[in-house]
Amino acid sequence: MRIGIDARLLSQTGVGRYIRNLLSSLAEIDRQDEFYIFLRKRDAANLPELPASFKTVYTEIPWHTFEEQLRLPVILFRYRLDAVHFPYFSIPVFYPGRFIMTVHDLIVDHFDTGKASRWPLPLYRLKRWGYHLLMKVAVARAKKILAISESTAREINQHYPNSQGKTVITYDALDLNFQRKAKMGGIRRPKEFTDLKYLLYVGNAYPHKNLDSLISIYSEIYRRDRVKLVLVGDDDYFYPQLKSKVRNLNLQNCILFYGQAKDKELAGLYRFSEGLINPSLMEGFGLPLLEAVSAGCLPVVSDIASFREIWGDSLIYFDPENRQSIQEAIIRLLTLSAAEKTKRLKVAQNHAGKYSWKKTAQTTLWQYRHIK
Repeated sequence: MRIGIDARLLSQTGVGRYIRNLLSSLAEIDRQDEFYIFLRKRDAANLPELPASFKTVYTEIPWHTFEEQLRLPVILFRYRLDAVHFPYFSIPVFYPGRFIMTVHDLIVDHFDTGKASRWPLPLYRLKRWGYHLLMKVAVARAKKILAISESTAREINQHYPNSQGKTVITYDALDLNFQRKAKMGGIRRPKEFTDLKYLLYVGNAYPHKNLDSLISIYSEIYRRDRVKLVLVGDDDYFYPQLKSKVRNLNLQNCILFYGQAKDKELAGLYRFSEGLINPSLMEGFGLPLLEAVSAGCLPVVSDIASFREIWGDSLIYFDPENRQSIQEAIIRLLTLSAAEKTKRLKVAQNHAGKYSWKKTAQTTLWQYRHIK
């Protein structure tokens, strides 16, 4: 088969990790098909090592553009592909060939206030209308829709009824590069945190991440336990807003902004923290939780469908819309005995062991080969 994979988001955080790990795992299990990887030249350095059957095609077409809709179908059609995999909802609707798409979450379908965009509200509304139109067309035309969790699959079927019978679950898994770094020796506590007790948050600062609620109760946590909150992540819009809020509330003494962290740094941040907190209102899967558990860090998380699906009762849960519940869950985490924390971590690590990129690649490859 001649299989095309749209890798133009290769260097992004969430979807980029999905693409990189999928490519690495496909390369390990498939030696008979030809793959054409479509990406931009500036992302070539992030491409994993691949065999000769994986051919690179450079295309400088950004996603979410008219050029994507008009020029990308022509480029793809030129290669006479048997199947194309779009690992994101932004597909070229005029592409006439057979394709599979991956849906990571339906957050845009749930959060429509405009707070999750830097655009003025009228333009945001127009952009959101375009998203819904694109999703409807993509779901209708896709031969298969890959969902990264059962919770996401249910959401897809509820919001887009014509996806029924086409949705396949291909779970996310621990990033292979992070896994290697976490297992290597020499993982150290960050120098600036030598004598610091801290709780960790890892991810972006979009409104659905619910960081406002976390920040609003954190002065009480710090006053009680003298444990700081370290936020790992950065962007040009939402993190600056969050920093401004922390300054306005005079919380700089208990809330620290680390910025972006490389995998080895991140492994150290997890390992020497008191725990990871994720107060999200909605997630497709939640990769930082896998990273944390692999590095020996116990998460305390929102009681949402995807987290319950992946982790069962192994984690400490709270109601993300109840600030008192968030506070009580953090205090519970901070007062766990070492034995209880170790016990919970072992159960969580058993849950984490169910997910692997090899399994995901095998299921995905089967879908490529049986596309109709």
